[in-house]
Amino acid sequence: MKPARLSTPGRLLFWALGLAAIVAAVWWASTQGRAQPAADQTRQTDAERPVPVVVAPAVTSDGGMIVEAVGTGLALRSASLQPAVAGEVARVRFKAGDRVRAGQPLLELVDRRQRLNLKLAAAKVEQARRLLARYDATAGTGAVPGSVIDAARSALQTAEVEQSLAAEALAERTVRAPFDGVVGLAQVDPGDRIAPDDVITVIDDRRRLRLAFDLPEPYLPHVRTGHPVLASSAALGDTVIEGRVQQLDNRLDPATRSLRVRAELPNENDLLRPGMSFTVRLNLPGGMQLQVPDLALQWAREGGHVWVVRDGKAQQVPVQLLRRREGVVLIDGELRAGEPVVVEGVQRLRPGRPVRIVEAAP
Repeated sequence: MKPARLSTPGRLLFWALGLAAIVAAVWWASTQGRAQPAADQTRQTDAERPVPVVVAPAVTSDGGMIVEAVGTGLALRSASLQPAVAGEVARVRFKAGDRVRAGQPLLELVDRRQRLNLKLAAAKVEQARRLLARYDATAGTGAVPGSVIDAARSALQTAEVEQSLAAEALAERTVRAPFDGVVGLAQVDPGDRIAPDDVITVIDDRRRLRLAFDLPEPYLPHVRTGHPVLASSAALGDTVIEGRVQQLDNRLDPATRSLRVRAELPNENDLLRPGMSFTVRLNLPGGMQLQVPDLALQWAREGGHVWVVRDGKAQQVPVQLLRRREGVVLIDGELRAGEPVVVEGVQRLRPGRPVRIVEAAP
């Protein structure tokens, strides 16, 4: 069979569709050829366009550090009062919180027997004194041998010693304040039988308060006697008290590698109490270091770095972190004071990329 032939209108339609397909292919190829250089040109323009950044100047700052520790308040002087002898409590002559003077009687034991012994010793002294006076009146007459006079003189001395012992025994029945201070709660009541190992009360001299705290080993070279300290306590609210280091222990604790330090705090208003907990701050000296905002410090595989704007372009400067403070860091690197350091906008930065400063960080 012979193949079917298209009619004249069909052939014309077929050739028209083929020609349209050829024209479309040529147009698409030419369009792609022009679009590729345009895209390259767009990417090149973006790479050269300045990146908006926020900068802050690098400044020099004292490289000193603030060391914090927890301290405990101690009385300037403190003593637990105990009786010298056993006995029955006759009278308690203080109450908690009383301010007492050195030598003031605080407690008395029953002392009837001791008073009688003192009277007896006084009578013996008087008798021996009168006898020696009569013997001395006969001196030079030979009426009384010299050996008898010497014996009478020795008897007087013995009686005087016995009188002193009786007076001492009577004095031991009274407990007195060893120094000026404030007494605590009484641990005994009248009628109690107490012994020398029983505590009557505690007396504290709190005109100034000692502050005991531990200082870690790395900071020892920076602290000396007289170094200022700042102390605060929850009981005092926002009040900060300045004191000074008074004593440094002679050795470190091998378990904690720290040194026991004692400072003194003024206590004119009597607001501080022994046993209070304090937060202790010491400002330790150091050299001048570069300081930048903590947001400027970036980290990569090689270590820390900051972005610096030099001649309108970003440069990456390796730095070493020395110390962190609130909102800032102390660093060491090839950086000069006053140079603008990028704080925000570092994500799009590359070495040599132009930058545009839109705001200076405070």
